[in-house]
Amino acid sequence: MKSEKLERYCDVISGYAFKSTDWRDSGVPVVKIGNISNGTDIIFDEQIQYVEEEFKNKIDSKYLICKGDILLSLTGSHINQPNSMVGRCCRNRQNKLYFLNQRAGKVIPFSSVDKSYLYYLLSTKEIKYAIANKAYGGANQVNISPRDVKNIRWTFPRLEIQQRIASILSAYDDLIENNNKRIKILEQMAENLYKEWFVRFRFPGREQTEFENGIPKGWERNSISEFYRTSSGGTPSRAHEDYYADGIHPWVKTGELKDSIILDTEEYITQEAIQKTAARLHSNRSVAMAMYGVNIGMLGYFDSQMACNQACCVFVDRRNFSSRHYLFYCLKSMRDYLMLISFGAAQQNLSQDLIKKVKIIMPPDDLVKSFEEHVENSYKNIRCLLHTNKNLTKQRDMLLPRLMSGKLEV
Repeated sequence: MKSEKLERYCDVISGYAFKSTDWRDSGVPVVKIGNISNGTDIIFDEQIQYVEEEFKNKIDSKYLICKGDILLSLTGSHINQPNSMVGRCCRNRQNKLYFLNQRAGKVIPFSSVDKSYLYYLLSTKEIKYAIANKAYGGANQVNISPRDVKNIRWTFPRLEIQQRIASILSAYDDLIENNNKRIKILEQMAENLYKEWFVRFRFPGREQTEFENGIPKGWERNSISEFYRTSSGGTPSRAHEDYYADGIHPWVKTGELKDSIILDTEEYITQEAIQKTAARLHSNRSVAMAMYGVNIGMLGYFDSQMACNQACCVFVDRRNFSSRHYLFYCLKSMRDYLMLISFGAAQQNLSQDLIKKVKIIMPPDDLVKSFEEHVENSYKNIRCLLHTNKNLTKQRDMLLPRLMSGKLEV
């Protein structure tokens, strides 16, 4: 077998150049480069933009994204920042329709290649490094053209071998996807319980409870600072490599706050960084919230001691027990209000002073503790599923280069 250019097996296109006047508050979501994940599903956040469904009749169908389509980021950072790097590759795993924005790439396979095999090929380090080496631009952002991607060479096995390799790797991804669905169900159950008890006031013992000023008697409405201590993080200087090399403490950035448990992170910092910089360790009873940027208001649980950057606001109980689940769903339910009180022209911000003055409702300790116990049972299962997915991902990623290189026969 000899190496051949990717262009013999697929086409690569850049998305449609939508105008600012095309954006709507609802409709069909538009996938931009920031929505392309590094090996999972398309990522959507509160910054997603939409266009009218009628665009299906106005633009070429190649700009539509259907289930199973392969997406590639044609703009991004260098490979040392994997979550934002150029050449990130993912698949649309949802049975939903999206539009493709410019600089978000779509890989269209020909009949001579297995579609899943092509996806896993683009996920290999060899192809990622090939894309990074061909990319051009500055220190913070680089670009690659569809033509340059198609000029990358690879030794393709026979179609039936491609299909066998893809089926092995897909089995891992199918298990991961099923676990992710179970995680979403468990998270939704926890949030529904919060709404049932603390929004609709259908909590245990409600029949004997009197109401006063719109809330159950004995519940307190006060500034968040009355119940939680707040602090921010700090970023150790990048000039000191010894602050990051062989780090032992997870260091969380706002982009990693995605309304979920933080079990792992991209970077770790050293004990020296904690001692000599503004970075500090936060308790595993903490909840973190992004204070500015596109992720403003997004939340994360600390499941272990962690440090974070200065754009995070960290909350920890003033009481001698943890109510992080209650606080998490309380803050999540207030996100629209938090956005409303934020400030800034180019980029919205929330200050610690503003956050401390936000008023929340706090039920009696016994009721909060009961809620924490109920929800913690769900989160034990979530942690187990997340750990399982981590192991499945590790096994798949160990197999990927061996299968693709032919070192492991199928």
